[in-house]
Amino acid sequence: IRALQAIAPLAPRLLVLGGGGYNPWSVGRLWTLIWGTLSGQPVPDRLPPEAVAVLSALSWHGGGRPPPDPALLSTLIDPPREGPLRPEIRDRLAVLSRR
Repeated sequence: IRALQAIAPLAPRLLVLGGGGYNPWSVGRLWTLIWGTLSGQPVPDRLPPEAVAVLSALSWHGGGRPPPDPALLSTLIDPPREGPLRPEIRDRLAVLSRR
């Protein structure tokens, strides 16, 4: 979201695209967060009960993944996932930083 907030003022219009292969819990939360951010809406610490109910009712059997962590059903922002960056990510960041 910080990246989106940083680039939004640089252009009069943005075309925001998603990738693919994401589970429905991530997709719904991500697009809600993106559009809320672009429209200047505050990001709640916790989702309202109606949103939690929608996310909790979702099911998906793709990818062989277990159901999402309960925290992902009640917030828009995921907890940090600390850890090392892969070398190819570091390389790409270096290219971008030289621009």
